[in-house]
Amino acid sequence: MKDIYFSEMYNHLKKIKTKQDQYSISIIIPVYNEEKTIRKILIDLPKNEDIEIIVIDDNSLDNSIKEIDKVKKQYDIKLIRHKKNQGYGKAILMGIKNSKGKVIVTMDSDGQHRPEDIYSLVKPILDKEADFTIGSRYLGKYHYELPITTRFGEVIIEKLIRIFYGQKITNNQNGFRAFDRNIIHIFDDIQYHGYAFATELILKAKIYGYIIKECPISVYSRQFGSSGIILNVLALNIFSCFIRYFLKNLKSFIRKLLIYF
Repeated sequence: MKDIYFSEMYNHLKKIKTKQDQYSISIIIPVYNEEKTIRKILIDLPKNEDIEIIVIDDNSLDNSIKEIDKVKKQYDIKLIRHKKNQGYGKAILMGIKNSKGKVIVTMDSDGQHRPEDIYSLVKPILDKEADFTIGSRYLGKYHYELPITTRFGEVIIEKLIRIFYGQKITNNQNGFRAFDRNIIHIFDDIQYHGYAFATELILKAKIYGYIIKECPISVYSRQFGSSGIILNVLALNIFSCFIRYFLKNLKSFIRKLLIYF
């Protein structure tokens, strides 16, 4: 039944596939202690010969691996296991290193993202309208009460990106994203593998002049466990990230500031 949601995407992939393409889309899912959600997510993902699914277990301490193994017997899923916990960013980097798709999708494993929204993210890239897409609950829907601290933090980052880079990105910390394979060099020499990972990707993409587009998605409340984000550490890391790239590109920032004001 789920294939009904993905039929348009499957048809699109069939039209653009070339003989050189092993996969059109790589879906990368980092996992750390998500035994309650990961199995359902993997079952609900699109299953197609043009799509590869890569799961990176970041040394989970619960039964996540057992739940993944149950699905692996039924579907073609590549599982990569870290021998020690390395953090969200390094799990994503490991997935990208082992991916072969023309478009790379990252999504969280806590059940907040809908696999049906994957096409919303990949279509602008397949159609050459964007190089990098970010899912936005503000363009789509979110089915929970958003903490005011979360929204406040996003607004601050949004204003900084708009002032220094000339682009408005509202849901800038969202882990549901897609990238054209041609731009994955922005993942080289990543300095922030934890809380500021999402921000660093946006800054690097803008420095290289790539087109970033927000796309509507639906986001749901986390039903199991809790987020590991520590707000003061997040704020410190993101501030550090902005300072690092500000100093690296001071002349360019000054020109953009003069245009903005």
